[in-house]
Amino acid sequence: MRAYLLDKIGKPDVLRVREVPDPVPGPNEVKVRVETIGLNYAEVLSRRGQYSWAPKRPYIPGMEVYGEVVDTGSAVTAFRKGQKVIAGNQYGGYATYTCVPEHLIFPANESVTAEENAALLVCFMTAWVALRKQARVVANERVLVQAAAGGVGTAAIQLAKAMDAYVIGTASRQEKLDLIQSLGADEAINYVKDDFESIIANKHGHIDAVLEVVGGEVFKKSVKLLGPFGRVVVIGFASISFNKWKPWTWWQTWKDAPKVNVMNMAQRSYGISASHIGYLTENVELSKVLWGELSSFVTMHEIKPHVGKVFDFDQMPEAHAYMESRESMGKIVIKGDGI
Repeated sequence: MRAYLLDKIGKPDVLRVREVPDPVPGPNEVKVRVETIGLNYAEVLSRRGQYSWAPKRPYIPGMEVYGEVVDTGSAVTAFRKGQKVIAGNQYGGYATYTCVPEHLIFPANESVTAEENAALLVCFMTAWVALRKQARVVANERVLVQAAAGGVGTAAIQLAKAMDAYVIGTASRQEKLDLIQSLGADEAINYVKDDFESIIANKHGHIDAVLEVVGGEVFKKSVKLLGPFGRVVVIGFASISFNKWKPWTWWQTWKDAPKVNVMNMAQRSYGISASHIGYLTENVELSKVLWGELSSFVTMHEIKPHVGKVFDFDQMPEAHAYMESRESMGKIVIKGDGI
């Protein structure tokens, strides 16, 4: 089969299609013919050597796909050949076929497209865990979503609005602000031109929950906006500048990394938590429960992922470059090989 085998870190052009053997499912695995691939920023970081959860090279990147079951391991009971599914994994998605543990395979959402199915698992699960499980958002709370025009941000906007929260999103330019509001945000703030901290403090006084993905000054200002019992959930660190081969980047990375001040938290009665859904996938039962809750909620509220742009399989380097450019909005999706 054809696949992108990552054997060295670097710029997008290190992503090259190779011929590799077809994977064979283990007893508890499902083999999926990949029809669409959801691109995630973690894969960009992995390609650059900046992602701690990445496996040892060489490996095939790709954490999220939609496709058709073509084979199952001897112990698999929940899926059958020909079934359309969504699959998540640590790696393996940038290929014609991928083998995934059974507990990370889920029935596809029949009410959305192949591209939207590929955009549903990672970003929406990340936002769901942050908003529902950690921030525990309830109706009428003020929720601030940083970098709200990206894959996780657009998911969070829709989920928070369906939770009946008052939602504020930040983004870097007008086109992104328009998208945020079209998805239901009550306010959209340009964090490049305007001081979101001052705007929110003057209008609302405080925020109840923040979904934070940037770090640095954005994180610090987000914490300052919290009222009593407010919560910040850190699910990313987009301002990372770390390069282990360039020692001068180490200090800036440490300086910008989100940090907690327990005394200040006690004095103001707020909380800070963090999540990485990749590590949660090690818990088989929890993975099933979280997906069941999320999929039911999405179906009930007729939520559809926002797919910003679709690339062909042979355009994977261009897709990575586009995500790195910060021009993208919503989810970037790749058509599977030969589809």
